[in-house]
This record gives sequence, structure tokens and C-alpha cells, in this order.
Amino acid sequence: MLPSWQELVGERPRVQKLVHLAMRWVEPDQQRIRAELTRTRQKAYEDEITIQARRVGCPRGRGRLTSGPSLRALDDLSRRDAASIVNTYNRDLAYAIRHIRAEAPRANRYVYRKRLLAWDGKRKLWKDRQVAEYTVSTARRQAQQDFVRFNDIQGAAVLEPTRAVCPVCQGWVARGEVPLNVAMNNPPPYHVNCPHVWTVKPNKVAASECRDLWLGE
Repeated sequence: MLPSWQELVGERPRVQKLVHLAMRWVEPDQQRIRAELTRTRQKAYEDEITIQARRVGCPRGRGRLTSGPSLRALDDLSRRDAASIVNTYNRDLAYAIRHIRAEAPRANRYVYRKRLLAWDGKRKLWKDRQVAEYTVSTARRQAQQDFVRFNDIQGAAVLEPTRAVCPVCQGWVARGEVPLNVAMNNPPPYHVNCPHVWTVKPNKVAASECRDLWLGE
């Protein structure tokens, strides 16, 4: 098990503790991140519902998510993710401070700050993209599941992209089309940084049924 950032910081010299204190993320940061994640998930959910409505033959359908258990579930997921993101950042920050110490043993807090700002900028380039991809994928997955379940949609799905490196992803790709309910009961991601999503191929609904289609709450 990886050590906590508190353990890493607790054993360091005073100047490193002060630098970490100045740059670490705290509760307001965690709440801000949670709110941002929930907004991103809400929009992705609504977009996916709209896409699914078009695929079943109801092009005027627009997804909405303003209340209800699905929004609460997405917000709960954002709360857990925000806590994990803050802890990971603070731990990575502690390791970055250690690395600077190893390279420049006599560094003062101004040297630490300059180097850490550069480190933070580089980290942000790839970390923000990773978080965004995961956040959107989880919301779209929930939207697909809800749309299929609440509208009793039948059909098929294929896992995309077809290039896969892990055995689980390779297995689903090799199966090709699977029943839609099977796909919804086995949603990705299947591993860290999993790029796969189910592309659904639902059966069409009658035009007269579009007005009664469930599109969120």
C-alpha cells in the first residue's frame, strides 16, 4: 500500500513541510473539484440521453438531468473522485518535493516554489485529460443504462475501439455484437485508463411512442 501524503510530509525537514502546506489541496479545493466533476457528468449524461433518443428514432428527444437518483449517484461518484484526486495530488506533491531535495539539497522555499509550479503545469497537461475522459465515460455509461432500462430498449452493442490490450477488453471485442442488456450489465471501464465504450445499436421505437420516451428527470 502506498504511504499517505501525511506520512510522507511528516518525516520531512521544516522547509519541505512549509512548501507542501503552501501548495497542497485542502477541503475547499475538494468541494470545487466535486462541483466541477458533477457539472461535467450532468452535461455528458444529458448529451448521451439525447444521442440514444436519436438512435431509437426520436430526433427531437433531449436529455435532462435536474434531480432524482441518477443525479445523486453521479454526485456521490464525484464526491469520491474528488477526495481521491486531492489525496493523489498531495501525495504526488510530496514526492515532487523529495525529488527537488535530491537534486538541490540546499534549495530554499523560493527554489521549491519555482520548480513545483513547473511540475504542476506538466502534471496538469496529462492529468486533467485523464480525469476528464474518466468522468465523461462514467456519466455516459450511466445514461446508457438508464435509457435502456427505463424505456425497455432491445437491440445489440459492440465494444469500441476495436484495438484492445487487456484480456477483458480483448474478449469483449472478439465477441462482436452482444445483446444490449448484456452490454449494459457489463459496462466499462474494465481497467485504469480503459478507453472503451459500448456503441449501442438499439431497435427503433414507433414514432407515436417518442412523446412517452423517458429522457431523464
